[in-house]
Amino acid sequence: MLGDMTTERQIQRYAAYFKGWCQAFGEHESLTGEDNEITWLLGDDQVGLILPPELSASLYREVLGKKQQTPVLDLSGKRVRVGKFDYRLSTSQDETGVQLLRRLLDSDIPLHLFLTYHFTFEQGTRIVTFSRKAPLNIIYKTIGPMHIRLE
Repeated sequence: MLGDMTTERQIQRYAAYFKGWCQAFGEHESLTGEDNEITWLLGDDQVGLILPPELSASLYREVLGKKQQTPVLDLSGKRVRVGKFDYRLSTSQDETGVQLLRRLLDSDIPLHLFLTYHFTFEQGTRIVTFSRKAPLNIIYKTIGPMHIRLE
């Protein structure tokens, strides 16, 4: 993004038909911050993030919850906000992850948001995944759009 420009983009959100069901994230590179706060997963045509348990529940509620209003995720160079969730980016890994997410968002290709897993992480770990490819429709149902505002 250039200077003070703000861009808003709509993406599609999905939830699994059954609690705990997910498709695999796939091959990726990982970026982990010094304090192990957020782990970024960088794959072909997708970016994922793993949050510490104390942050993940509130983000899932805001991003994947069934609310009347369409959620808006504000993404700037220093923080991520959606509803009551407000996270200050603190490491160079966070900044790199956000830059890669911006590249996905800057294209005209439709974007999708859903949870995935990967066998290399602790059982039950979920990855918030932004992908150019829609998830498997046998596992996920559409739950509505979400707006992402890039500053």
